[in-house]
Amino acid sequence: MNYILKGHWILVMTLSALTGCSGGSDDNPPANEAPQLLTVSTLSAGGGVLEPAELKVSKGKTAEFVAQPQAGYELTELSGCAGKRTGVAYKVERVEQNCQVTARFSPIRYRLDATVSQGGNVDTSTQQVAYGSAAEFVFTPNSDHILERVGGCNGALTEGRYRISEVMGSCTVSALFLPYLPDPEALTRIRLPVVVHVLNNGYFEISDAQILSQLRATNLHFRGKNNAEIETIPATYSAFVADTGIQFFLADKDPDGQPHSGIVRVDGTTSVFALEGYPFARSDAGGSDAWPTDRYINIWVGMSRTRFNEPVLGGRAHVPGIAPESYIGVSVEQGLFGTIAPREPNYDQGKTLTHELGHFLGLIGHTNPPWNDQNTHRHLTCDGLAQTDCVNADLTMNFMNTNVYDNKQKMFSLSQRRLMRAWLETGPLQALYLNNQP
Repeated sequence: MNYILKGHWILVMTLSALTGCSGGSDDNPPANEAPQLLTVSTLSAGGGVLEPAELKVSKGKTAEFVAQPQAGYELTELSGCAGKRTGVAYKVERVEQNCQVTARFSPIRYRLDATVSQGGNVDTSTQQVAYGSAAEFVFTPNSDHILERVGGCNGALTEGRYRISEVMGSCTVSALFLPYLPDPEALTRIRLPVVVHVLNNGYFEISDAQILSQLRATNLHFRGKNNAEIETIPATYSAFVADTGIQFFLADKDPDGQPHSGIVRVDGTTSVFALEGYPFARSDAGGSDAWPTDRYINIWVGMSRTRFNEPVLGGRAHVPGIAPESYIGVSVEQGLFGTIAPREPNYDQGKTLTHELGHFLGLIGHTNPPWNDQNTHRHLTCDGLAQTDCVNADLTMNFMNTNVYDNKQKMFSLSQRRLMRAWLETGPLQALYLNNQP
């Protein structure tokens, strides 16, 4: 009995152990594991941001970002996390690990254009400039013009330099050049480019300023704007003073169309007055090669002195029909060229070049004896009318008078104007004229 009871107890205990405590597993299931979160960070190199700056997503989920460029910047790169770019949007389809999306922004490059009127140039007509950066244009007037004004792109002009301190967008800068001499009355202005060849030999200097002073003086002479001198001409002849409408400027482009100052300096070994083979106009003979004579007026400046340091000649015109076509132009002794002191005494007003250009433009022969050729301008009536009592020979103050000091030469006449313009418009220099029409 005891054995049975004991055995029963054992059985009960065994069943109890198998049954366990009250309540089964269906009543209290185990808690679910938390999902794994991954971090997708962003990196922007300036000029914009990525939004949002960071995302935490479950593994295998999608992450999306949008690039936001700052003003004046553009998105140039968007990459990372094996995503796909669509415009400024970036989508990572399945995030499998912590990773980083990178955006790069660059300043937008804006186009700046520069336009100029006739009478000058700009160093560059177009620039591509980054947003917020500075830009500069340099404007240069021809030697017979001035820079009147420049505007556009919120810039400021200082001595020909137009500076834009901060470029904010595409824009245009415009420059206006004006002639420093007014338009001629009832005439079309004729502008002719010159190239000045300086044949240096180590004994003289001709500065750019001296060259400009000469051209300015010659333009005043040809345009009849040397007012102080003209006021001293007797009333009998002042009615015949002419504004020829012709003026000259330093060439701003070389024969190949490249920008140029119009001044050529060489180490010369020949006289600018040597005629045998015209060596002054040939680099292979110690001179400076002539530029195409149907497009430019060539002026050679050099030294030609006696042992007493006096000019052998003041100037010489190499006239069409007399000189070979490829060498036509003008030669001037350096001491008589320009108006900035010191110059040759009594020849310091730049009248020598004016006189020689008169020859070059068709005024063959002088207004003083012994020239007696009836076909020269000496015998033309001063105003071109047959009934006048004045002929150019009477004009002792004429620029074409010779063997007189500069202060005695003061004017061209109306008939001389007619002849010079005819030589350009329909005569031997027509090609030069036509090639320089605006």
